Amino acid sequence: MLGPYAWGAKSRARLDTCHPLLVLLFDRVIRRSGLRHDLTVVYGVRTKAEQDALVAKGASRLRWPKSRHNATPSLAVDVVPFVGGKPDPKTWAHFHAVAPSIKAEWLRMCVEGVVPDGVTLEWGGDWRGFPDGAHWQLNGIG
Repeated sequence: MLGPYAWGAKSRARLDTCHPLLVLLFDRVIRRSGLRHDLTVVYGVRTKAEQDALVAKGASRLRWPKSRHNATPSLAVDVVPFVGGKPDPKTWAHFHAVAPSIKAEWLRMCVEGVVPDGVTLEWGGDWRGFPDGAHWQLNGIG
């Protein structure tokens, strides 16, 4: 099945801890027809304990409170493709299959004037030194 999909209860609760622009973006993305994979939200806001645990296991390089996930509301969200009935945080092809839809929806929001000037969306999958396919963050806020 190609979208539209809907958020599950856990994803909804996690997404609702994020900045309103991220909530709007991903609410629009999940309803897009043609979205290649269903999605699940793994993190919005992270507690100090969650951030410390991710740093300890090497999944994040940023100590509390340096991550955009540590802001309230969160300026970052981790979204993973949901494939074959389960989250797939490891298969880059799945991230690359959904990233264009997310970027296109952000551009649509910019054209519509929903996004304030100077606010940008950054995908961790575009990072060279520490790529993170699940990570999407807002820049230019606060």
